[in-house]
Amino acid sequence: MWRPALIVLQPTPFCNIDCDYCYLRHRDDRTVMGAKVVSAIRDKIFPRIARDAAPTIIWHAGEPTTVPIAWYRSAYTELRKTAPGATNFSLQSNGIGLGRDWIEFARETGTQIGLSIDGPREFHDARRKTRNGKGTWSLAMQALRELQQARIHPNVVTVLHPLSLQAVNAYFEFYRDNDISHVSFSIDESEGRHATSSFDAGDYTDAITGFLFGLMKRAYLEGFPLHIKEVERIASILAGGQLRNEQIDAWDVLVVAANGDVTTFSPEFMEVRSQAHRNFNFGNILIDDFDRIFTSALVARTQAEIRQGVNLCRARCRYFAVCGGGAPSNKMQENGGLDSAETQFCRFSVQPAAEAFRKMIHWARQIPEDRFISNPRCFAEPLT
Repeated sequence: MWRPALIVLQPTPFCNIDCDYCYLRHRDDRTVMGAKVVSAIRDKIFPRIARDAAPTIIWHAGEPTTVPIAWYRSAYTELRKTAPGATNFSLQSNGIGLGRDWIEFARETGTQIGLSIDGPREFHDARRKTRNGKGTWSLAMQALRELQQARIHPNVVTVLHPLSLQAVNAYFEFYRDNDISHVSFSIDESEGRHATSSFDAGDYTDAITGFLFGLMKRAYLEGFPLHIKEVERIASILAGGQLRNEQIDAWDVLVVAANGDVTTFSPEFMEVRSQAHRNFNFGNILIDDFDRIFTSALVARTQAEIRQGVNLCRARCRYFAVCGGGAPSNKMQENGGLDSAETQFCRFSVQPAAEAFRKMIHWARQIPEDRFISNPRCFAEPLT
């Protein structure tokens, strides 16, 4: 039976803010996923998932909260008719429209919340702006506070800029002072409509490593339970956990757009253009038989090319054991082909996380015990 790790459902491509690094090509399109698409997901896709599987379904794309809550209530009612019992629902938001009604909905439905906040105000507001050019930090922070008051602690996604790397103390104090304990970092990537990255100017591997290492040192010394997703993933693998790169095998990840278009492998393939791969549009669930989409020649050819790239990574890269072959969307966008190896995304995301973890282990072994402020909270939460 099919056991997908992640199902990305895009209720709308529209976004209500204007981030400098946005890669979405249709963020002005106010299309909302129709009832027929929801029914097709319910009838064609979910029944194929193993009943004991526990996939995560994430509402993502533009800004999900621009679609009314009533739409989600109806969608949840339909999708839960055929979704496995252990299915997890999640929603990634910029926080602008995440008011108390949304928080109550999240509590009622058990929906996990991911919140995009790019650190301290000056860094966030420089690139995450409203449609009329104003900063969005205060609105995102209001959403954070209301979530926390409701005892919902969101996972915070922070997109870094080269200037961020010089402000490790400001970032740590921002997370600590606002009780943000679970954070994920990325760079603004060359992807989709965002043709260039602020990191294109040089090699930032050491600087990003130092930034992550600096955050972990402060957290360790002050006893603050700062969980950095990229580092903890690597720690889990090295501790004997299973390495699973869900982007290299067809249908470990499934993405359904608002109009019913379907892709797999990297979620970002919806925004990547390649005529040879039909822009990674593998079909549409409203008009195509899903078994044919599942087993199409285009998917098989794409899989073969991705495997060639994975084999190159295995042969060339010393980080392969904690990465598993990279992200196909980045390989396509940056290198022009899936059958390629290292990307800027690898150098500035995976590799610094591994090096920061290695440095942290080495440093922690040497630190005098009396410099560590004991705090049970550091060890009260599991790795995530």
